[in-house]
Order: sequence, then structure tokens, then C-alpha cells
Amino acid sequence: MFFNDQDIQIDIVDSNTTRKVLAHSDQLMYVKVMFAKAQTGEILLHKHVHEQVTYVVKGSFKFMIDDGETKEVQTVKEGDSIHFPSDTLHGCIPLEDGGILLDAFTPARADFL
Repeated sequence: MFFNDQDIQIDIVDSNTTRKVLAHSDQLMYVKVMFAKAQTGEILLHKHVHEQVTYVVKGSFKFMIDDGETKEVQTVKEGDSIHFPSDTLHGCIPLEDGGILLDAFTPARADFL
């Protein structure tokens, strides 16, 4: 039930993204995602069956959400949060170095474990 930061592995996602899977169960997961500034301005979209909530801990990001009817793009900053329904296309680009997002997923992302 306790997940101590010093014991959690850092996973390299891509050239400017790393993550730590924090506390989790089969039904709920927290993930800390750390970013360097994006090298490109293109927002790559993805989707998954998991419902997701994201909280901006540090930095600013340009997010896009495409629900199939509209594409919405917004810049979010520290203190802002976003909800992504299941199977909704979304993505972001970090606008500065040192950005941190806290993602919550339900159910937990088995592909992250």
C-alpha cells in the first residue's frame, strides 16, 4: 500500500519524456510524467480505454483533445487539470523544460507496469 519514491523505477518513454508509476491498484493508478521542452510543434495524438485525469504540477503544455466531433487545443499551466474520457484522442507538447504532469488512470494501465 506504500510506494516510496526512492524505490520507484524511472521509465524512459521517449527522447524528452520519463515517467514514474506511483501508487496503484488494479482499478486506479497515479503516474508522474516529466518532460523536457518539445523539439517539434506537432501534437501527436493517442487514445486508450482508460479514463484519465491530468494535473499540471509544473510548467506549461499545449494539449489537444479530439472527441470525434471537435478538436480543442488549449495551453494549460501549473494548477490546471484536464479530464479525458475513455477512447478519446488526445496529446500534448511541453512548452518548457522541467514540466511535470500527474496522471490518474482508471482502470490501471497494465502496459505501464
